[in-house]
Formats: sequence, structure tokens, C-alpha cells
Amino acid sequence: MKTYCEFTFEAAHSVAPYSGLHGHTFIVKLTFGGPVDDVYGWPVNLYDVENYIEEIKGKHGSGLDHGNLDLNPAIGIASLENVTTYIWKLVKERFPGLEEVELKRGMAGSSEGCIYRGETAASRESIAA
Repeated sequence: MKTYCEFTFEAAHSVAPYSGLHGHTFIVKLTFGGPVDDVYGWPVNLYDVENYIEEIKGKHGSGLDHGNLDLNPAIGIASLENVTTYIWKLVKERFPGLEEVELKRGMAGSSEGCIYRGETAASRESIAA
């Protein structure tokens, strides 16, 4: 069983030297797996996930939503890939059953994005070699 949820946030970022400061509506999809609850059949309680999403989105620029992603040193250069990895780290720490983070921006039919599934031991070994 896989369970997922989606959320959006509005944020500014730049990717020097390719773009100056500009904003997007970002769409995030979190996919969870693992052992399922005997009663509910879910691998994660989405009520708990939704509450945590509100925490990481923040209020008035205190988190992901309505902020400048360039100002968050934990993200580094605020590329789609680095923002996706940042979201992965935040959510995976709280919900170990996280299997995938998809981040995209743009309108339906004209979007771009990336998918992150975490590092495996094999990928870490190949990077170290």
C-alpha cells in the first residue's frame, strides 16, 4: 500500500547565474509506504502528515511558504533538486516511511520538476569511488 498527499507553497528563489529572484507556486507530492496499520490499512496517518506540513510551510515567510528560499542555508542554491532534497530530509526525519518526494512548478501541461527517493547504500558507494 502506498499513501500520498500533495501540498503547495508559494516562494521566491534564484539560481545564479541562470535566473534572478522570481517566484513560483511549488507543488509537492509526498509518497509513503511500509507496514500498514491493522485497523486503518494505511502506512502513515495523513492527519499527522498534514499537521507537520503546516509546520514546515510556516506562516508569513517563517518556513517554505511566502519566503525566499535563497535565505535558507540548509537548502543551499535553491534549485528544484536542492529544495526537494531539503523537503525529503525534513519529512523523512519525522516519517520514516517516506519513499518519494516529487516537487514541481508551473501550470498543468507546462510544468517541470524532479523526484527524489533518497540515497541508497549503492549510490553512496558509487559517489565515494
